[in-house]
Amino acid sequence: MSSSAVIADQVFHYHIKGDLNTSTGKQAIRMPFAGKISYVTAALITAPVGASAIVDLHKNGTTMYTTQGNRPTITAGNTYVTATLPDVLTWAAGDVLQLEVDQKGSSTDGADLSVVVGYYGSPATA
Repeated sequence: MSSSAVIADQVFHYHIKGDLNTSTGKQAIRMPFAGKISYVTAALITAPVGASAIVDLHKNGTTMYTTQGNRPTITAGNTYVTATLPDVLTWAAGDVLQLEVDQKGSSTDGADLSVVVGYYGSPATA
């Protein structure tokens, strides 16, 4: 079996330190090989208050959650969620996957966001 045929269950992790902010709450990863998302989970150290915290995954600048109501949402007063899978599950080698904070709490923003995306992927071939 060639190394390009090996499928592995892996994760990548986004972390945004400090209070959530919709204008600066962005992280990007350029994927070195193709993959398919198997789960998404998000957690905050400080819960949002007054409104839910909502994050989104984008592929090359376009949301992967075309059903916007399915975006990872940590409800006010809570600190974690195992999210619904995005509508777009796959990416190709070289695609850029970006995490964006779409909404923060209204009286307490929520802080120290961690998003883990599980996926199946295979190494890029030369």
